[in-house]
Amino acid sequence: MRLKLTLRQQRPVERIPLNYSYHLAATIYSTLSQSSHEFATILHDQGYVQENKRQKFKYFTFSNLQIPVRTIERGEIVSRSRAITLYLSSPKEDFLQHLILGLFAEGPLRIDNAVFSKECIEKLHEPEWSESMTFSMLSPLAVSAYRDPSTGMNTKEYLRYDDERLSDVLLHNLQAKYRGLFGCEPPENGIPFSVRFEKEYLERVREKGRSVEKLITIKDSNGRETRVKAIQCPFTVTGNPELIKVGYECGFGENNSMGFGMVKVSC
Repeated sequence: MRLKLTLRQQRPVERIPLNYSYHLAATIYSTLSQSSHEFATILHDQGYVQENKRQKFKYFTFSNLQIPVRTIERGEIVSRSRAITLYLSSPKEDFLQHLILGLFAEGPLRIDNAVFSKECIEKLHEPEWSESMTFSMLSPLAVSAYRDPSTGMNTKEYLRYDDERLSDVLLHNLQAKYRGLFGCEPPENGIPFSVRFEKEYLERVREKGRSVEKLITIKDSNGRETRVKAIQCPFTVTGNPELIKVGYECGFGENNSMGFGMVKVSC
């Protein structure tokens, strides 16, 4: 299920850190705590743990903040918008129930030092699922793989949009999420899985001397920084509709619970 949250500024100007992913994730956990502190703590510390499985997923994602009137000043986003929008998504009923209860609790919603009232919470309709769907990005896509240890560099690298490994890595990630959600293998439908980025968009970005690849810094409460190389480009995904739905609800790629990989259906 997907929610659209409209927030109203309580002051004419609000300042939000430019690298706000950590702060926004912290806001979500704080909201969950309004309903159940125990649930929020377990989700934050462990995620949804499947027995005898090493991979742990939190099965939610959120969008970039949609701020209509904004400037960048001294490493901060300065919002002069009356209202801003945030999208949140998850296939997990317990997550959504605690989130909604937390959002309906009294008091403002805080993103770092910025203060907002909760004006409107909307449940959005699901799209019609098909074997080929085109998405634009509500937050950047992060996809990584480990380098071949035979090269002496057994370290993680973030993949470029044109890396031939990208479709396979995304497929394996979606399959792992599906197993964790449903406890079984995803059904076979004979449609090869592939991800293709929009050529026209890539050409327009190149003509402007820019790149669809963004280096995004995630900064935690202790000031520690993690740099994530992500992709911001519409794409068409072809494959099993049930896996595509998992990507839509949980987020494609990795770092979803830090606000990566959220998409919307392109018109």
